[in-house]
Amino acid sequence: MLTILRICWRRLRSLRWIQIALLELVLVVGFGVTFAFYLGYQQQVRSETERTETTIERVAQLLGERSAESVVFRNLPEIRREMRLLETLPRAGAVQVRDRDDKLLVSAQRRGYALEYDSAAEESTSPGELGFSGAFPALSYTTAITLNSRRVGTLELTTDAEYIQDTLDRRFWRFMLESFVLWCLLGIIGTYLFVQSRFENRLRKQIQTDPITGELSRFGLQELYGDGVRYRGAALLLIDVYNIKAINNSHGISTGDRVLQGIARVLRSTLGPGATIARLDGDDFAILLPAHRWAFVRQLGDTIVSAIQEMRIDGADDVGKIEICGGGTLLAPDDALSERLSEADLAMRHAKERDWKSIVCADAAFIANSRSSGAFVTDRDIRQGLKNGEFSYYIQPLVNAETNRFIGYEALIRWTCEDEVRSPAIFLDRLREILKDEDFYAYVIAMRRALTERVARSGVGLLSYNIGLEDLQRIDDPAQLLHDFGADNDHGLRVMIEVTERGLPQYLGDDLTDLKTTWAKLTDNRTLLALDDFGALESNLYRLRELDIEYVKIDKALITAITEDAKSRAIVGSIADLCRVLDIQVIAEGIETATQSEMVKELGIAIQQGFYLGRPQPPEIYLG
Repeated sequence: MLTILRICWRRLRSLRWIQIALLELVLVVGFGVTFAFYLGYQQQVRSETERTETTIERVAQLLGERSAESVVFRNLPEIRREMRLLETLPRAGAVQVRDRDDKLLVSAQRRGYALEYDSAAEESTSPGELGFSGAFPALSYTTAITLNSRRVGTLELTTDAEYIQDTLDRRFWRFMLESFVLWCLLGIIGTYLFVQSRFENRLRKQIQTDPITGELSRFGLQELYGDGVRYRGAALLLIDVYNIKAINNSHGISTGDRVLQGIARVLRSTLGPGATIARLDGDDFAILLPAHRWAFVRQLGDTIVSAIQEMRIDGADDVGKIEICGGGTLLAPDDALSERLSEADLAMRHAKERDWKSIVCADAAFIANSRSSGAFVTDRDIRQGLKNGEFSYYIQPLVNAETNRFIGYEALIRWTCEDEVRSPAIFLDRLREILKDEDFYAYVIAMRRALTERVARSGVGLLSYNIGLEDLQRIDDPAQLLHDFGADNDHGLRVMIEVTERGLPQYLGDDLTDLKTTWAKLTDNRTLLALDDFGALESNLYRLRELDIEYVKIDKALITAITEDAKSRAIVGSIADLCRVLDIQVIAEGIETATQSEMVKELGIAIQQGFYLGRPQPPEIYLG
C-alpha cells in the first residue's frame, strides 16, 4: 500500500499545474455530483415517507367514515365491501376493524391486488393508540370510527412494508448506478488526462532537451526561463563555436557532435550544477548563472573561454583547439528574454568581427553605440516611418567645377526619427526589401514625384536617383518609369537613373542582357542611365561597351587617394580619357577638399560631387 501511495505521489509531482488543476476539477465534480445524487435519493426517501403517511392517514379516516354504520350494526359484508378500496392502494398492507368494545370485526391482508380476510380472528384484542405507530416503512395508523360524534369502533391501517422497502431499494440502487456510471466516466476522463499528461511530459522533456548534448534546447530555455517565470537576476552569455561546419565537413558529423558534447561537458564541469546551459542551434550555446554585476559577466566570459581552449576531443586530436566567442549581458527578472538575447547576439557578432576567443559585454555603452549605428532598427520601424512621413529626400549638388555652376542634384533618401537624421547605412538595405511591397513603394513614388517637380521648377536640368536593379526591373514601360520618378514634368528636367556598380556582380555578373533589354524598353529622351560606384569591387570595361551609359560616377575610394597615390591618379585619368573617347560623361564623387577638386579638374573631370562642393541638405536649403 505504501509503495502504491509513493508511486501515486511521484505521478502527481510529474504533472503540470494545469493537469493537477484538471484532476482536482474532476474529483470536485465527481464528489459534487455524487453528493447531489445522494441528496436526491434522500429527498426521495423523505418524499416517500411523507406520501405514505399522508396516504395511510387519509385512507384510514375515509374508510372509518364510510364504514361507521356498518360497524354499529356489525354488517361485515358491507364493511368488507368498503375495504375493497385498499386493493387500489399499493402502499396499504393490512387493515383491522374493531367495534366499540374493541372486538375484531374484520382483519384483512393485501395480497397483490386483492384482500385476503381472516375470519377466524374473533377474540378481543387491545388496539393501539390513535395515530401513527411503528417505524417507517412498517407504519400503522389507528383512527376512531365515529357516528354522530360517538365512538363506535376503531380502524387500524398498516403499510405494505415490503412494497415500500422494494421501492426504496430500487431508488437506492438507481442512485448507486448513477454514481457508478458517473465515476466510470470520470475515471475514463481521469485516465485520459493521466495518460495524456505522461505523454505530454515525455514529449515536453524531449523538446526541452537537446538530443546531442543533453542540456536544454532553445524551447526548454524559453519554457523554463522565459518572461514571468524568473525570480532573480542572472548573467546571460551566448557563445558561438568557431568553424563547427568545417569540422563537420572535414571530420564528419559524428566528430562535430562529439565537439558539441565535449563543450557541454566542459561548461557543466566548469560552471557547476547551478548553471543553466542550453544549445540554441547548430553551434550556439546560451548560459545563465545567477549574477547582478557586469564584473561577474566579464569574469564568467573569461573563465569559459579559458576552459574551452584547454579541452580536447577524444579520438579527434587533429581537430585542434576549439575556439569560441560570445556576447554577455545581465538579465533582470522583469526583463524580456528575447530582448536580452538579441543584445547578447549583437555583442557576439561584434566579437566575431573583432576577435575570436573573446566575450563582448552588451553593457550600456555598447547598446548606445549599437543603437546609433542602427543595429536595433527593425522592418516594423521602417514601415511605420514610411506611414508617418518620417522619410524624405535630401539633395546634394552636382557642380561643374570649371564654371562653379550647379548642373543638377542627386536625391539621397534620409530618415528623420526622434529628431535625429539617420544615415542610409542604417536602414537602406532593409528599406529596399520593404519597398518590394507595392503599398510601401507608393510612398517613395510620391516622394520622388514631389521632389522632381520642386527641382524642375528651380530651373536645374538634371536630377539623379540611385536605385537597385530590382527596382528598375519592376517597371514595365517608359510611362511608368517617367511617372515613378517624376520625369513626366513640363519643365524640361531630365532624370538620371544611377545603377550601382556594387549591384551588378551580385545580380548579373557579365550577362547584361536583362539590363540592356530592360533599359532599351524603358529609355526615353527625358531619362538617362548612369553607372554609379565605378572603380569599386568588380568594375570592368565590358559594361562600358555593352550598356547605353551616358554618365559614369567614379567611386569615392579612388578619388580620396589621388592626392597621395600616383597609381590612383593614373587610374582616374585613364577612366576620364576612356570615357571621353566613348562619349560618356564622368562625375567624380567624394570631393572633400579644394586640392582634390583641382586635381580632378586637371585630370579632365569637370563635374564633381562631394562635401567640399555641397553637403546633402533638405531641398529648401538649395532651392529656397
